[in-house]
Amino acid sequence: MARDARHNTMNKPKRSNSHEDISLNPISKVIHSKPTSHGAGQMSFGAKDDSSSMLSSSEYIASSPYYNASSAISVLDLLPLTFSFLHGQIGSTTAVSIPEQHPTVAHTKELSLPIDFLPGEEDVKLKEYMTYRSHKHKVTHQGELILTKYRLLFVTKSSESDQILVDVPLGMISQIEKIGGQTRSNISDSYAYGIEIICKDLRHFFFGNTKEQNQRRNLLDNLNRLIFPFSICKEDITKPLAFFSSFFAWNYKKKMCPDKIDEGWKLYNKVKDYTRMGIQLNGDAHWIINNEINQNYTFCDTYPDTLVLPSNFDISRLQSVANFRSRNRIPVLSWYCRQTYVTITRSSQPLTGLNRKCQDDVDYLREIANTNVNQGSKLVILDARPKVNAIANKANGGGYEDYPDCELEFQNIQNIHVMRESLHKLHLTIRQGLQEDKTWLNDLDNLNWLFHIRAILTSVNRLVSLVRNDKRSVLVHCSDGWDRTSQLTSLAMLMLDPYYRTLDGYMILIEKEWLSFGHKFFLRIGFGNKIYSERSPVFLQFLDCTYQLLQQFETAFEFNEKFLLRIADYLYSCQYGTFLLNSEKVRTDMKISDYTMSVWTPILNDRQTYLNSNYNGKSEQILQINTLYQIKLWKNYYFRYIPDYQSTLDIEENRTSF
Repeated sequence: MARDARHNTMNKPKRSNSHEDISLNPISKVIHSKPTSHGAGQMSFGAKDDSSSMLSSSEYIASSPYYNASSAISVLDLLPLTFSFLHGQIGSTTAVSIPEQHPTVAHTKELSLPIDFLPGEEDVKLKEYMTYRSHKHKVTHQGELILTKYRLLFVTKSSESDQILVDVPLGMISQIEKIGGQTRSNISDSYAYGIEIICKDLRHFFFGNTKEQNQRRNLLDNLNRLIFPFSICKEDITKPLAFFSSFFAWNYKKKMCPDKIDEGWKLYNKVKDYTRMGIQLNGDAHWIINNEINQNYTFCDTYPDTLVLPSNFDISRLQSVANFRSRNRIPVLSWYCRQTYVTITRSSQPLTGLNRKCQDDVDYLREIANTNVNQGSKLVILDARPKVNAIANKANGGGYEDYPDCELEFQNIQNIHVMRESLHKLHLTIRQGLQEDKTWLNDLDNLNWLFHIRAILTSVNRLVSLVRNDKRSVLVHCSDGWDRTSQLTSLAMLMLDPYYRTLDGYMILIEKEWLSFGHKFFLRIGFGNKIYSERSPVFLQFLDCTYQLLQQFETAFEFNEKFLLRIADYLYSCQYGTFLLNSEKVRTDMKISDYTMSVWTPILNDRQTYLNSNYNGKSEQILQINTLYQIKLWKNYYFRYIPDYQSTLDIEENRTSF
């Protein structure tokens, strides 16, 4: 976030609405202050030790208080120290325990920077003399590239009149590419030679070095080992210490609360949330909370250990249903309305193949429909996939429900690969807008990002209409039931249930529909790995859709836009452990709360910052979008690192909406 936003966190924040007072980072900022011999001194605007800090901003320019007489250290000398083995000795697929990295260069207290390091960020892992090219100013600066366990920094040498500080968490880094030489360069300067760092949150930086033999190659090897450790050796999710020591979240936990479980891990209680809806622990005429069938995650290893099932269905038949559903992800309850008995259930696709049937699955869905005693009609199935994709899945053993007692509707939401490519094109277009003097927002219409956001919200609107207006029970699934399914169920619950529009309720919604039900955050975000094939902005789209709802129904939400921005940043930063793994089972087996802090802890401790001053807490409004043509790019997220973006957007505002 911007320096002003970071500085404001030092004071008690005021209650704010969804979009006012949001300081948006430019790529660079001039800070007028005199150099001092005390380093950060009065210029300090970094993180506080109370874990309520803002994330690092992108780049700052300040009169330089920086001094460090140490010379650059050879990257070759760092390699055996970084992971305790020499480059080339271990294959890329060999499972190796990664020991905690010991300091290889310096302690942060030896540096004098206009930033406060986080607790646990003491050791410097790499320091290399480089040049930095500012995209805005088209000039280069000499200085040092510095890596801690948490962030990448670039600081100009003390002889320069201005200090350039690039500051980005390592988890934000998506790619490291060679520029110049034998590699085709996207930099207009034909003499550019070095590396480009591309971030998941739209930032990108160019660092140059000399063309001495192997210097760039060795630097790349070292950066890859530090930033993408699981591209060097396969992650081991059976040894917590070996796994978590690769992330700053472990160091941070050791400093902040080493001997206790922080409050964020205690926020979500499954039974409490279901009983709030009206489902009783000992069962009722329709549904029962079952803590046994998936005990120790033996029934389905990607589902939570507590499931809500139709009470009248013979539990002995559920294994047959599980065998007929992808990944054993049978239909289970997500949301229940005690007034109308309407339900939203979720599952994965049935494994019909070309001609496979399962009577237990047919009967199970009929029983789910029968729990809606007021309607007693066919169950509606919303298949999030395009129909052509679902048909193609049949050839691979998947399929869809062609059942006489169900009504099936396909929703035409594209898969993770299409979404990843769409976001990549959006990022590329916005990045090019930094370098070229043209009306670059004209290209945004053709990138399909807003089309995908609208497709998701159109499906959610349909789901809400079925539940609210028609009082029909709905089953939602896609292929495996952990990507598009989570988008639809969570957004529908957000629109139907005012509780999930509170600050605590929204965090519980994420815990429930995303974390407990197995959204693969580790793979979708790409923590510590360069592999892109499983990455996808599925959860970011959920936050984006929430933002769209917040703009249209601001008084219905207790939280503001800052809350969504904070979650979006914490999603990548690796400061907290909440989003690091793929399923509840893995988090439980790995004892994640012992090794990391919850992302909700700093939010709970600073909740006033995220409250919406226009919130009407007495409203029981059910949200339904009347028009989908007001959807616009989330400019405070996608454009926050663009210099002077506001004036550009004012001119091109109408071109970014549908």
